[in-house]
Amino acid sequence: MADIEQRVGEWADDEPQELQEPVVKTNADGTKTIISYRIKEDGKKVKITQKVKEVIVKESVNKEVAKRKKWAKFGAEKNSAPGPDFRTTQVGEPVYLRLGTAWKALEKEEEEKSATEAAKTSTSTRIKCRTCGGAHYTAKCPFKETLGGDPAISGGASPAPESTAGSPAPSAPGKYVPVHLRNRQPGAEGEKRFDRDDSTTLKVSQLNEVVTEQMIRNELFANFGPLVRVNIVRNKETGRSKGLAFVQFASETTAQRAMEALHGRGYHSLILHVEFTKPRR
Repeated sequence: MADIEQRVGEWADDEPQELQEPVVKTNADGTKTIISYRIKEDGKKVKITQKVKEVIVKESVNKEVAKRKKWAKFGAEKNSAPGPDFRTTQVGEPVYLRLGTAWKALEKEEEEKSATEAAKTSTSTRIKCRTCGGAHYTAKCPFKETLGGDPAISGGASPAPESTAGSPAPSAPGKYVPVHLRNRQPGAEGEKRFDRDDSTTLKVSQLNEVVTEQMIRNELFANFGPLVRVNIVRNKETGRSKGLAFVQFASETTAQRAMEALHGRGYHSLILHVEFTKPRR
């Protein structure tokens, strides 16, 4: 398209005249020549010659858009050339909206990630330490030394079973026998899971659920000497404390002194009840 601007006359001092209607001529090569007139800002009348070549492009559009393109022009543009007026209209490249399907893959990935995290959470809740009842493996228990964990489980070497002339040998070779169960006759009362010395063991009840074995060892009984064993009774299903603990001392004197000092004392909003454990029957 070629535009030619030609000055028609010097009418700066004359009265403004009406502009002629644009003239459209069809050329032999298929192009069209559009001749129009306009007045510049300084009042001079100019002639504009445009050479336009029409290119037919087939495209799929909405039916309503196709109907609107066939509407007859009206008003000041009633006799203008067909199509948009390029003096006032700028035609750009068409922009098409193409919706992708990547969001489906992202949504599926999020669902798989959520399922994996849920599986990990459920697996971690099923893990329970056989030493302290916590949500970790028995071999990694931080209280295996203080609560008397099984050395065979914790990775240590199992001590050789002790035998005397009057005691029976272990039932199977290489089987670990705890120290408190060695030298016992079959069927004896001492062959229970725990062998507690009631003369040096205190029963502490009315404990707050937030109290742990470490708190009992480092806060409650820290001033009464080293402890042999601390065991909090917990619910087998939930793992929560039942508010009851057994504390074993190295001597009966130390246990007596601790009972007299802590019985009836307030600890974490509750009044402690401390007494010696009763012998088993």
